[in-house]
Amino acid sequence: MEKVAKYWVVLLLFSVLAFGCKKEDDTPEVPVETHLSIDLNQVPFPNLSDYGFFKDDIKTLTPAIGVNPYTLSSTAFSDYASKERFIYLPEGTVMEYDNDFAVLDFPIGTIIIKNFLFYVDERDPSLGRTIIETRLLVRKEDKWKPYSYKWNDGQTDAARLIIGATVSASTILMNGETKEIPAYVIPREIDCRTCHNLNEEMSPIGPKPSNLNRGFASNPTVNQIADWTEKGILTGIPNTITTIPDYNDSSLDPITRGRAYLDANCAYCHRQGGTANANGLYINWDHEGADINSGIFKIPTNFNAPNLQYDVVPGEPDQSILWYRMTQTTAPAIMPQLGRSINDDAGIEIIRDYILNLE
Repeated sequence: MEKVAKYWVVLLLFSVLAFGCKKEDDTPEVPVETHLSIDLNQVPFPNLSDYGFFKDDIKTLTPAIGVNPYTLSSTAFSDYASKERFIYLPEGTVMEYDNDFAVLDFPIGTIIIKNFLFYVDERDPSLGRTIIETRLLVRKEDKWKPYSYKWNDGQTDAARLIIGATVSASTILMNGETKEIPAYVIPREIDCRTCHNLNEEMSPIGPKPSNLNRGFASNPTVNQIADWTEKGILTGIPNTITTIPDYNDSSLDPITRGRAYLDANCAYCHRQGGTANANGLYINWDHEGADINSGIFKIPTNFNAPNLQYDVVPGEPDQSILWYRMTQTTAPAIMPQLGRSINDDAGIEIIRDYILNLE
């Protein structure tokens, strides 16, 4: 019996020692994901991947913590390119409301990220896409700074491109039409100041409450502004916000639809304080003034169109310089002068109907 007792004591001791040496869980530890931190003094980086905006496979554009996706009610036409937008906020900072039609007040260190891409077929995103470029607006200590990045053919990264470039692209639209874009232009970094100009300072264009008051592209039932407010990264939002509608909504009346299109595609220059301020044509959604400032029977200050006298002749798109310049594709007649190389067929029809219905 004594031998048996000793045997069991030894066996128990061995089991205890063995158990103490064994790992409780052989599952590898998953690193805890932390808020992205970017040293503003190192910006601009030579490559897009250096920022760490996107985790895993960079071409999926899966945002890291601190990089917030957003979309707009109405967007500017860019040669049929699709866009994916994000806002990077340094940890512990917030965006602040100014008014419905002014871009949010962003903290120092904010980086607004806009990716331009073409789907093989917009009707079936699973067929793939090609990202052409990524543009950044960085809120430095003193002012906003623009930086551009061109994606490589392998879609593994994008390198900074200061001098701009011209590339070809193609896509099949939602209506099944194939669009070939032979000369898509990646602008020079210096060109960004033309459109992003407000009172002679660089400024974002799209992220204003009236353009953000909608659901996320990935989850339309969740309002972006409400979500950011709940997360504590946006403050000062009033109970109600005026929302600029989506000009792609064909159920809108022609005047509303036309005004929304002009606000998204033209008003970043044609507003008080914009690059075209001296022209006196103000077609931003919130402008309140005489009809002549919206172009009606207004003689342009710096453009002569063949046999045309006024920017807008109500009921007569073929006599309106505004519509004529939308149908052109070469300088100096093309308008906008940056951002497109081919015509926006749907936009041309929207503005044609808009002018036809003006009284």
